[in-house]
Amino acid sequence: MKYSLSIVMLLLPICVLAQNIEVDVNLNIKHSVGNVSEFDREKFITVHAGIRENDFNLGLNDPADIKDDLMNGYDVYFGRNTGHITYLLNAQVREDANRPGYADLDHLKELSVPYKEQYNTTPDYYNYGSRNNSTILAAQLHPFWPDGQKTNTGWAFSETDTENEPLGTATGEYIAHYIKEFHDNETSEVMPKYFEVINEPVWHLVDYGATDIKKIFEFHNTVATEIRKENPDLLIGGYTTAFPDFELNNFERWEERWDTFMDMCGDKMDFWSVHLYDFPTFQNKEQYRKGSNIEATLDMMEHASFNKFNVVKPFVISEYGAQAHAHFQEPWSPERDWLMIKSLNSMLLSFMDRPDLIAKVIPFIVLKAEWGKENGVPYNWRLMRQKKEAEGETGNEWVYTEFIKFYDLWKNVKGTRVDILSQNIDIQTDAFVEDKKVHIILSNLNPTSSTIALNTFGVENDNIASVEVKHLYANNNVPILAVNQFTTMPEELTLGAEATIIVEVELVTPLEIGETSTESKYYATEYYQEITAGTPLVFSIDNVLKEKQGEVVLRLGLGRDHGVSLQPKVLINGQEVAIPENIKGDNQTDKDRFFGVVEIPIDYDLLDINNTISVTFPDNGGHVSSVALRVFNFSIPVERSFNTTVPPTAIIPIAKANNKLVLHPNPTMQEQVSVVVKGNKIPEYIEFVDLSGKVVLTQNMGLNTMKIDVRNLKNGIYIVRVHLDKQVLSQKLIIK
Repeated sequence: MKYSLSIVMLLLPICVLAQNIEVDVNLNIKHSVGNVSEFDREKFITVHAGIRENDFNLGLNDPADIKDDLMNGYDVYFGRNTGHITYLLNAQVREDANRPGYADLDHLKELSVPYKEQYNTTPDYYNYGSRNNSTILAAQLHPFWPDGQKTNTGWAFSETDTENEPLGTATGEYIAHYIKEFHDNETSEVMPKYFEVINEPVWHLVDYGATDIKKIFEFHNTVATEIRKENPDLLIGGYTTAFPDFELNNFERWEERWDTFMDMCGDKMDFWSVHLYDFPTFQNKEQYRKGSNIEATLDMMEHASFNKFNVVKPFVISEYGAQAHAHFQEPWSPERDWLMIKSLNSMLLSFMDRPDLIAKVIPFIVLKAEWGKENGVPYNWRLMRQKKEAEGETGNEWVYTEFIKFYDLWKNVKGTRVDILSQNIDIQTDAFVEDKKVHIILSNLNPTSSTIALNTFGVENDNIASVEVKHLYANNNVPILAVNQFTTMPEELTLGAEATIIVEVELVTPLEIGETSTESKYYATEYYQEITAGTPLVFSIDNVLKEKQGEVVLRLGLGRDHGVSLQPKVLINGQEVAIPENIKGDNQTDKDRFFGVVEIPIDYDLLDINNTISVTFPDNGGHVSSVALRVFNFSIPVERSFNTTVPPTAIIPIAKANNKLVLHPNPTMQEQVSVVVKGNKIPEYIEFVDLSGKVVLTQNMGLNTMKIDVRNLKNGIYIVRVHLDKQVLSQKLIIK
């Protein structure tokens, strides 16, 4: 287990704490994922609030207009609304006098008239219409679940469950007409884009009740059918899982819940809806989803969706973040906010890795949440607090909690995604270019600080006007957003424990992004296989698009008890590949068992159109939950400043493995570099290749040792390739 470490240790020498991790950024290579290459802020930078949220105007605010400050100042979008549809049903809508258990639809339509007129006469609403175009509407458990619990006006939805009137018909009819009557894309507030059938029903009705889970899933189908009668274009999904712990009881949780839901309801669902939370202080344990667990959760759902429906249906993550159990009943504190902020950043980067599959994500950050007070203790997940809640402050004005630093960190990020790769999977990365702006994102899953060697290609220093480095980290568990200015691109950065850095570069002239990296994800025809010691599990991944050059990562989802192997013997098309020891994020030792993805970079030459993957474990137990290939096809050869794969032992004969390339000095500031080839082979010629893939220097050798003149090469990183008979040796050279 990687235990938490205070960021105060950043005051110690870097050499004591940090590990040097290379990160390559190719600003001239556009990175598309399933044809998506732009950063969609409306999808990723959101708040758990609606356009009419009363909290925006509750009490005195600092700043005075928090809606304008949040939406326009921080470039945030509205996310999810569960309030008005519930309030209206509870407090106003009458029962149909002729149909017990059904809403009076004429009365519902009457109530919609002033509601829509209010929108059109209220600048505080219609001025923010562009921030409200892809929101989520959701029904709460009560009074929508038909179990006899009455509304405040004294009636309850029909509990009839027959062939002609299946359970949920009355609920679905009310929802359908509410959406139709209260949203008018032409003259009033736009219709929500997504509808979640019911919020976290299984947690309430099954985990803490006795409801048959299949009844909940049948209810989803009925409600979806009713809604589509009036709103055929609305996207509907479920089942809005509270805690999708697929691996529990050796995957019984998966079989009984999500696997069953997909089989029963998948044809009627447009998207899968889940909530994802870290538990950093649960029963004196640290139980995280961020890292490999969230990857395994989403990969398993993707793989199952592909196998069942021949398409990976998108995700709506309508809540994500952390639940700090040890601090639930405590007053507000910046320390508790940090436990949540660090999860928001790492989870967001996992979602951004799937821009083609993510429909919408919403951090669980509500506004003031006075409704959530419990025994006088304010709600944990608030964007606003009263000044008097902080130590040493007084006053009833509402001010931002530490959560605003999450939005401040991300407020300028936009543009076209470009190629970026970290040497260590515990450093999450992304990068975007927009006209004269570059944004490079680095996030640390490690509980200790890391030193990042930032290798940026495709921009010259004379085209850099300024560089701003925003570092969101913790000091004594209190979040700090530090901002530093530079005149050139920093080559080295210290990234705090579980911290995130965004490097913002202002350019003199726009960059030309002329090359491409096209990413596709392919799933095996088989998934969810039980592991038996010594028995190969064989998976087929066919119809893979392979071009001249690229990179490949094999992703194995594994759910296993602690103490057994996470490093199987893996063959790709008959060739054995090396299995990395590092797992993204923590090792999950505080959880009941491991559930995560092992990411295996493999040689691009091993990839074929049709691929056979064999996985063999030395011990019994657990499952391979998913198998996928993440394939990157490049328009040009890309040389990394670090090794991306460990070569399979079958590819390089033992006789050739003794040959070795040595460059001296390295790094160098001299005009010549000594090239030494150790071994019994005479080199034929040598190439110097820059990191755009261009060969900038070629020279014949014929000797094992010689000096090469490099005075005409610009400062930077080069890959030196020495060609021998049927073998190429390569080494990174840094010229300063």
